[in-house]
Amino acid sequence: MTADDRKRYLILKDSNIYKGLIILAIPLMLNNFLKTFHDIVDMFFVGRIPERGTDAVASIQLTFPVVFTFFSLGMGLSIAGTALISQFVGSNQREDAKRYASQLLILALLLGLIINLVSYVGAPFIIQAMGVETGTFVFENSVRYLQIRSFELPLLFMFFSFLAIRQASGDTVSPVLVSGTAIILNTILSPIFITVFNLGVPGAAWATLLANIIVMPVAVYGLFFAKTGITVSIPMMRLEAGVIKDIIKTAVPASLGQAITAIGFGVMNGVIYGYGTETVAAFSVGNRIMSIILHPVMAIGGILSAYIGQNIGALNPERAKLTFRKGMILSFMTMAVGSAVLMFIREPLARIFIVDDPSTLALASDYMFYILIGLPLMGVFQTFVGTYNGTGNTSYTFIISVTRLWILRIPLVLLMREFTDLGSSGIWYAVLISNIIIAFIGYLLYLRIDFKPKVDIDNRMTKHMEVKASA
Repeated sequence: MTADDRKRYLILKDSNIYKGLIILAIPLMLNNFLKTFHDIVDMFFVGRIPERGTDAVASIQLTFPVVFTFFSLGMGLSIAGTALISQFVGSNQREDAKRYASQLLILALLLGLIINLVSYVGAPFIIQAMGVETGTFVFENSVRYLQIRSFELPLLFMFFSFLAIRQASGDTVSPVLVSGTAIILNTILSPIFITVFNLGVPGAAWATLLANIIVMPVAVYGLFFAKTGITVSIPMMRLEAGVIKDIIKTAVPASLGQAITAIGFGVMNGVIYGYGTETVAAFSVGNRIMSIILHPVMAIGGILSAYIGQNIGALNPERAKLTFRKGMILSFMTMAVGSAVLMFIREPLARIFIVDDPSTLALASDYMFYILIGLPLMGVFQTFVGTYNGTGNTSYTFIISVTRLWILRIPLVLLMREFTDLGSSGIWYAVLISNIIIAFIGYLLYLRIDFKPKVDIDNRMTKHMEVKASA
C-alpha cells in the first residue's frame, strides 16, 4: 500500500475516526503552537522597548485586523482549494484535482501581487481611518510594520495554495515542515532585529518577511515535485473559465467572511483604542495567551474540511456526518480542558508580557477570565466552520463569521459603552455573549447541509477506488 493509499484508507475507511483526526491534526497543532510561541516572543521583546512597551504592543495589535483582512483573501482561496480538490481526491479523479490545484496556484500568486501593492500604498490611510492620530509613535510604527509585511503577501498566498493542495491530499506534515521552519527562523530573528539591531516594532516585521523568503523555495519545490499527493503542472496553469468560476464561487464567501470579520476586528480595535492603550494592550496579551489552546481546535477544524470533503467525494455522506459529530466532541473537550488549566494561571502568564503596569495586568486578567468561561464554545464554532468549508457551503461560513462579529459582538460592545458604566468590562461581556449565541446559530445552519459533492463526481472512478481499497 502506497503512502497515498494509506492516507485515503485513514480518511475514507478506518473505523477509528478520532485516531484519523488526531493523527492528521497533530502536525497542524504543533505548527500553531510554534506560531503562538513566536507571537509570544515578539510580544515579549516588543513589550520591553524602553519607555514605549505598551505603545509598541498596541502598534502591532492595531495592524492585526488589517493584515488578517489581506490574509483572508488568500485563506479563502485555500479553503476553496481544500474543499474542491479533496472531493476530487475522494473520488480518485487525480487529473481533475491536479488541474484545479494548478490554477489555484496561479490565481493565488496574481491576487497576492495585487494585494501587496494595495497594502503598501494604503497603509497610512488605513491606520489613520482606525482613529490613530498621525505623527504619534503608534501611528508611525503601525504604518511601517504594515508596509514591510505587505511584501510577504505574494509568498503567503502561494503558501496558502500549497497548504490547500497538500491538505486536500491528506498531507498535513509537509506544510508544517515549511511553515514550522519559517516560524523557528522568525522566532530567532525577531529578538535580533527588535533589540540587537534596535529596529523596534518594524524589526518584528522584517524578521517575519525574511523568514518567509528563506523557506518559500521549499514550498515551490513541493508544489511541483512532491512524491505523494497532488502536484501542479505548468501546462495546466492556463486559466480555464469553468475551473476559475468553481474556485471563486467557493472562495468568495469564505474570503468575504474572513475579510469582513477582520475589518470588524479593526472596528473593535478602534472602539477599544478609545478606552486607552492599556485596554488595547490587555486585549492583545489576552488574545495571544488564549491562542495557546485555540490553535488546536483550529487545526481540527482545518482537518475536518479535508476529511469531510474526501468522504463527500467518495459518496459516503454518513461517514462525513459521523466525522462532524466526533470532531465536535474532540474540539469541545480540548477547549474545556485547556480553559480549566489556564483559568488558574492566567495572571502569571499575563505578567510575562506586562511589566511594571499593574492596571494593564489587572485588565488582562479580567479579560481572560470571561473569555475562558466561553472558550469551549469556540471549539463548537471552529467545528462548524470546518464542516461548512469541507462540504463546500462557504456561504454558511460567511454568515456565521459576519453574524458573530458585526450583528452580535460590535453592537453589544457599543451598547455596553453607551448605556452602562462597566468600562472595559463591557467588552469582555460582549465577547462572551456573542460566543454563546453564535453556537446556536451555527447548529441551525448545520441542519441545512445536504453533504452532496460540489464538483462533478465520476462514479466509475469512485467504484474503482472502493474495489482497490477492499482488495
